[in-house]
Amino acid sequence: MKKVFYFMILWFTITTSFAQNEIHKKVTDSFILNFNNNDFELIFNSFSSKMQNSRPKNYFLNLFNRVKKEHGNLLFLELTDYQENNQMKSRGNYDGHFEAGTLQIKITVNQKGEIIGLYILKDKIVL
Repeated sequence: MKKVFYFMILWFTITTSFAQNEIHKKVTDSFILNFNNNDFELIFNSFSSKMQNSRPKNYFLNLFNRVKKEHGNLLFLELTDYQENNQMKSRGNYDGHFEAGTLQIKITVNQKGEIIGLYILKDKIVL
């Protein structure tokens, strides 16, 4: 009986620690759809104003074009770590499974559903 109880606690802890909130889930779903449809402008428009001003727009558009050309469509994001803070910001770390390989993707979202952090890494190196 104790084993069943401990197993249920462990299962609940694992499933809740990797559950994304609805805002974060909508942003990542939209990211996948827009990436695969080559709607890189829509991805850029989903950035917060601070993120949009962090680098020139062409930097991000060229990054998405390069990733798409080298790795193909994004098939799915496999959640590997997820955190939320008391300011309603959420950060998800993913293994991004593409047609031609896997890249690590980190997406941070604010309470408005804007992307405030986006990293695409290959072998722990930012692309």
